[in-house]
Amino acid sequence: MKYQVILGLGSNRSFEGNTPLELLALSCIRLGEFIEDIEWSSVYRTEAMYVKAQDDFHNMAVTGIFEGSPRSLLEKIHIVEASFGRDRRREFRNGPRPLDIDIEVFGSEKVDEPDLQIPHPRMGERAFVLVPVLEVLKKNADAHKDSISLYEKKLSVLDGQRVDFALDSQDFGRLVYRLRQGGEKYGRDRKYGGKSGFTET
Repeated sequence: MKYQVILGLGSNRSFEGNTPLELLALSCIRLGEFIEDIEWSSVYRTEAMYVKAQDDFHNMAVTGIFEGSPRSLLEKIHIVEASFGRDRRREFRNGPRPLDIDIEVFGSEKVDEPDLQIPHPRMGERAFVLVPVLEVLKKNADAHKDSISLYEKKLSVLDGQRVDFALDSQDFGRLVYRLRQGGEKYGRDRKYGGKSGFTET
């Protein structure tokens, strides 16, 4: 079956010469390999929420159609994260990382497992998630009226969370295009190939 999914993305560390903003763009290229009709929000610069003593994050949201199970999507996301430097064995909870991708919504599915909860249990307390999620959903507002209303209510009661606009979705799309065409910054032995993603040389 195919499901409408919403993912939250964040980064506050560079990896192999790529800035957090570039890592978000590179990850969207990779996500586009298995998420159809992918759309992304603008990028926002946000203060770290749980562990303050670290650099600001760049956060955004993407939505699209995924064919498969929540578990299979999680596995694919973990591969993308690892390819851009995330190592869960060495990081500490809510600490700095080059790439973090959360499944916020997976259709109307509900999952409650030790390593996977859907909808994401902390989505409603995070302005850095709700702001970009609302932006991307409003691109097709008629289809998401109920969700938009729900998330707007949740966002309205959140105070003191800094979410600053960093890069609009069109300019982010240009960055994605540039990296897709070049990609020479991602590792010394890799280049981009095909419509999205990369191949080894």
